[in-house]
Amino acid sequence: MPVEDAAVEMVGPYRLVATLGEGGMGVVHRAVDDIGREVALKVVRAEYAENATFRRRLAREVDTMRRVRSPYVAEVLDADVAAERPYIVTRFIDGHPLDGVVRAAGPLSGGPLARLAVGLAEALTAIHEAGVVHRDLKPNNVMMVEGAPMVIDFGIAHAVDSTRLTQTGMVVGTPGYLGPEIIDGKPPGPAVDVYGWAATVAFAATGRAPFGGGSLEAVLARILSGKPDLDGVPPALEPLLRAALARDPEARPSAVELTRRVRAVDLGAPPPITATAFGVTDAPPGPAGTPHGPYGPAPGTPGTPWTPGVSTVPPSPPPAPMTPPPVPRVALGWYKLLAYLAIVAAVAVCGVVPVVGVPVVVAAVWYLRAGDSAVRSRRVPVRGAEDLALAPFRVSGSLGWSTGALVPALLYSALAATGTGLALLVWSAAHAEEWPDAVTRWSAVAFALVTLAGPGIMAPRRQLVRLLSAVAQDRRHAASVGLFLAGVASLAAAAGWLLRPRWWPIGDRAGFFVDLTHRIALLLNQ
Repeated sequence: MPVEDAAVEMVGPYRLVATLGEGGMGVVHRAVDDIGREVALKVVRAEYAENATFRRRLAREVDTMRRVRSPYVAEVLDADVAAERPYIVTRFIDGHPLDGVVRAAGPLSGGPLARLAVGLAEALTAIHEAGVVHRDLKPNNVMMVEGAPMVIDFGIAHAVDSTRLTQTGMVVGTPGYLGPEIIDGKPPGPAVDVYGWAATVAFAATGRAPFGGGSLEAVLARILSGKPDLDGVPPALEPLLRAALARDPEARPSAVELTRRVRAVDLGAPPPITATAFGVTDAPPGPAGTPHGPYGPAPGTPGTPWTPGVSTVPPSPPPAPMTPPPVPRVALGWYKLLAYLAIVAAVAVCGVVPVVGVPVVVAAVWYLRAGDSAVRSRRVPVRGAEDLALAPFRVSGSLGWSTGALVPALLYSALAATGTGLALLVWSAAHAEEWPDAVTRWSAVAFALVTLAGPGIMAPRRQLVRLLSAVAQDRRHAASVGLFLAGVASLAAAAGWLLRPRWWPIGDRAGFFVDLTHRIALLLNQ
């Protein structure tokens, strides 16, 4: 029986508490994890769960979404795309959708509007730097928490949209917030989120979508005309909104440029803060000191009727400064660079101390392959560096699978090492030179390199990128790790080039290998 139709109490290790909503992708539940933390758990609909292509796309998206870190994004905590009904777990946001806030308390202005605009731009910067495109940024995908925006469902629309496009030729999106390039059938990029940002901020400032309502055809026609209705938008903000709503995606600013420009916009000081059922509003107090919202007395005051089932909250303190200091983020490409530096360092060490280096590389690849298998199976929650490091030991079968996959990979690496050694022996014989040390060094280097990052070998690199991104979560730590790895790689490479290979810990017993290399070279020379 489908999850949304049954009284299911558990999904994976999560206990369901309440149903929060239902959308095109599936049903969203409030849940509690095994340590008592509240989370939002999205269960995928059956129509997608039965689609193998969707599962593969969702797995890739989730891998990328885990790297997004921002105070304005509900980050992904866990996922299981291999379950009968795939699910994604994100941080639970105890807030209200932006569209509901605007309907209840009226359009935003002044400081609250500035805080929304800057926060959403910061969120898009973090999302885009991680290599994700939201594709469906709109008011009900923005949760408001004490005046601060929180973006939800980032990246998930990509897997859904790609699958539906494959199946039906149609795209997913919300009329009024859909980029014109999507309507034109072009592949959406980061610029479509900038467009969604502008449309969402315009809605917050005016209380209406910039391209109006009505039939789908009418809304799409207005979008394609490139003429948004921005009446009521603060004059200082209007030029930036028009630039972000440009018909041509290339003409729109990037998320980084958007953040810089919106921070420079002066929208004035925030008005007095008044409590409502949705947090805060900017309405002034009434004549008798009774707080009023734009539609009459604010909820929670004596004798004031209010919508049944909607609870009031105590007055919130005035919001903190408009935005927190910028959080230094690290793009995915830098973690890939760190992974390659680690591989170069390991390979160079094998050239210096092959007896120790080669077995260590084999053990590391065994562990990394098992970790990649465990993470991609989604059978354990991965909430941080510790969970990521222990994942191979928490998923039964991961280490065994890694052992089975490692055997052919090692044969592949041994062939590469043998080919390298024979090529050097042939070269030395042809030039009447003896290179026993070079044969040993470069054979060990070839073996380690192919084992870690040979053609078609992706699992060790993928897991290494995950581990590095979990350990070095900001630019300062990433730079420190990068400098350390670069130093190790440089020193090991210099030692491998200038010094003879060290046969520690077997010492003199290595003479057999040196003599064997020498004899083969003599035979080839004769």
